[in-house]
Amino acid sequence: QAPATGAYAAKTRCRQQDAACRLGAVPEGFALAFPVAQWAVTTGQSAVLYDGDVCLGGGVIQSAVSD
Repeated sequence: QAPATGAYAAKTRCRQQDAACRLGAVPEGFALAFPVAQWAVTTGQSAVLYDGDVCLGGGVIQSAVSD
């Protein structure tokens, strides 16, 4: 079961610090929105979602959009 939409932390690179984000539902599945731009988010890589120290799961990045 997918986590509820809301505030979490995520990593898009294995050794990076957790970054604050919001998980939201979109027609294609889920989207992560980061208040601070993340370095080199790349299609095909994984994003891993955390609630504190608990790993909630992850998925493959389908697209990356910057403002």
